[in-house]
Amino acid sequence: MSLQNACQCNEQLLSELIQAIKGLPSSSYQKPAAPDNPQTIGAHVRHIIEFYQCFLSGLDTNCINYDSRKRDPRSERSISSAVDALLNIKEEMVRLTENTSSEINLTLNTYTDTNGSVIKVKTSIIRELLFLQSHATHHMAMINLLLQQSGHTSPRDFGVATSTLIYRKQQEAPSKN
Repeated sequence: MSLQNACQCNEQLLSELIQAIKGLPSSSYQKPAAPDNPQTIGAHVRHIIEFYQCFLSGLDTNCINYDSRKRDPRSERSISSAVDALLNIKEEMVRLTENTSSEINLTLNTYTDTNGSVIKVKTSIIRELLFLQSHATHHMAMINLLLQQSGHTSPRDFGVATSTLIYRKQQEAPSKN
């Protein structure tokens, strides 16, 4: 997989997310899943945004740490802030393919326990873009459930993993004996 392809896959995913939230009323965007469950569509969107932001800022230092997120509540509360952040990330993805080599050596730092122990592992830009795609898809699946719970329809296949889409397509194809 090329850097350009990995970026394009992520750009497409972010476009789907923008389309899914753009027309929502703020009340649905901020509505908790249940009285004892504070998950909201906005919280999942913020989480996705912050992972991409950690990745992009980590490219400057060659060290990515998804645990050191800013946790900015604006994109959690405001659809327009979230859409702006997502559009900025998409623009950064385009610049990434123009100005970056996929051969940059990166380190991923991550907590391994609640005592603050950190592990450092070597990684690559393409590997992290694949992770971000998977991570965003996972949260988009939860957003899809919250959309349905609020009575909204989501785009077809929203939050469905690529491997699942391929599997479904194979199951629908007539068997060749």
